[in-house]
Amino acid sequence: MKRFRKLATLLLTITSLFVFVNCFDLGDSKKSDDQNILALVAVAGLNPIAGNYNYYNGTSDYPGGTYTAPGNEIVGTYNISLSLVTQTMFDETYGNSYLYGEIQEIDTNKKVIYVRFRSDSSFSQGSYGWYRWTIKDGKTYVCPDLSDVSTQTTLASAKDDDLDYYSDPSDINAGCGLNSGFDPAPWSRLELN
Repeated sequence: MKRFRKLATLLLTITSLFVFVNCFDLGDSKKSDDQNILALVAVAGLNPIAGNYNYYNGTSDYPGGTYTAPGNEIVGTYNISLSLVTQTMFDETYGNSYLYGEIQEIDTNKKVIYVRFRSDSSFSQGSYGWYRWTIKDGKTYVCPDLSDVSTQTTLASAKDDDLDYYSDPSDINAGCGLNSGFDPAPWSRLELN
């Protein structure tokens, strides 16, 4: 029933936006249309991946690695709202880590959420970063910014990152954290909890 209500609310919101957008002449250029649609999405506060999730490493058949659990073990949670991305990383040895990213901007064309990490985060406090998402085989995957977030002190610096340089959505099991100084990691598979 909860899922039906969420789906009905989402459908009503999208339909309302469609009607609202079609009430205006958004111009002839595709770029102009895209910018206006992004502005409407931002104004409406829509976040296409909002929800409370358990997350896993890579695909469900990902075998795991030296520092990564296999794809059938929960390794943390994501709670994504209209204004905040909360990421909890489970670690029995050193204790859990927490990131609280206040959403600064959502770019639905690039499939990226730009955040500024709050002072109560386990690391990257005050820095900016991004969470890139992709959909593959009906599953949602997220790659957190591993591109030296500590040097990203403005939203512009986070937006200057070449997303394709640091993440490859075609390689779910080893396409996150590319060229960042970390070993390529799996994308995080989100499953509603």
